[in-house]
Amino acid sequence: MAIISRFSTLTTLCLLILIIQTNAGKATEKFFMDKMCGQDHLVLDGDKRPGISFQLTNSNKYKSNTNCTVKFRTAQPSQRIVITVEKMDIADCPSDTLLIYDGTTVLNKNANQQCGSPAFFTFTSSTTQVSITFQSNSAVESSGFQMAIALHFPTVPACPQNLGFYQCKNRNCISKQLKCDGRNHCGDSTDENECSLISH
Repeated sequence: MAIISRFSTLTTLCLLILIIQTNAGKATEKFFMDKMCGQDHLVLDGDKRPGISFQLTNSNKYKSNTNCTVKFRTAQPSQRIVITVEKMDIADCPSDTLLIYDGTTVLNKNANQQCGSPAFFTFTSSTTQVSITFQSNSAVESSGFQMAIALHFPTVPACPQNLGFYQCKNRNCISKQLKCDGRNHCGDSTDENECSLISH
């Protein structure tokens, strides 16, 4: 009986070590727009920074009279950017506005995706540069937005998992590093489906 108990304890310990090792480094970098205003482009790179978490603010409410633009670009000309607005709470429509640009083209042309509290929505850029602009008025504000931003590798044939890629159901090809990190980097949530502690 003591041998079975020790074996069970040892198995549990090994399983916990495996879980810790497989989840090490899984957290996606988190960036806050209100701390990045006016900075140069944030470069998304397939090896070092294939995706990020991007929020308007780390406070409960964003500040009044905000006028901020943050720019992102890919490291390679063949790469594109997937932007998924996971949560949005922008109360004062249309005075408070979120605009997402693909180069010079507005992606979220629908006014319901510029303010309010819509369900999540996603875009994949056709250029290597994306700009996100947020403006607010002088009234009492709400929590803002939360996004998942990821590199898309459209020119990688078959998006092979054994080479570090993950093919989403919507055919976006993202880094395997972003799978099961709790953020919807695919834009259709397939990178977060069927995840468990030991499935990485």
